[in-house]
Amino acid sequence: MRHAATGIVLAGGASRRMGQDKALLELDGRPLLHRVVEPVSRLCDEVVIAAAGKPVQHLPGLSPIWVCDPPGAAGPLAGLSAGLSAASHPTAMVVACDMPFLSERLLGHLLDLVEDCDAAVPLAGGGSQPLHAVYSLRCLPTVKALLRLGARSMGDLLPRLRVKYLSESSCRELDPEGLSWFNMNTADDFRLARYHWAYRQNRVAAA
Repeated sequence: MRHAATGIVLAGGASRRMGQDKALLELDGRPLLHRVVEPVSRLCDEVVIAAAGKPVQHLPGLSPIWVCDPPGAAGPLAGLSAGLSAASHPTAMVVACDMPFLSERLLGHLLDLVEDCDAAVPLAGGGSQPLHAVYSLRCLPTVKALLRLGARSMGDLLPRLRVKYLSESSCRELDPEGLSWFNMNTADDFRLARYHWAYRQNRVAAA
């Protein structure tokens, strides 16, 4: 089901531990960024890619809006600011470009939760998942204020918002594999992602 919401994909990270731009890594022949933008575009009327000034990529069949971080700002908080500033809808779903196993059921549920709060955030994998969450446009002034103070981390933002947290058990009901928040920082993470992807494809083929 498509929502009247903006999907923001954060693709501006430096990828230092990976050694190359994560957004360009190919999973089963297609760049990670494309793998992530596809489900986001099925869920949201509008897709924004916050790419921190990186070159625009052609994503066949998709028409995202590309934006840059605010001048002098960096980190995921800067990407969130750029994305929210470009959003046409009062609600924005935010994910990172290195999350190829997004659950549309889980993200759709988070979109439904945010109506009476500032953010809907899963509690999973041992902590909160602010880069796999939904935010109200009401957050933007707080985000901009934090950037002026030199903040970069999403951890600086959540304590200042009215957040509705979704328990890990509730997340697992919607995403039994628990891979929605799987992300990649190292080459080992990427190898594990390819293993999970191949396992999924083999399971589908055998069904």
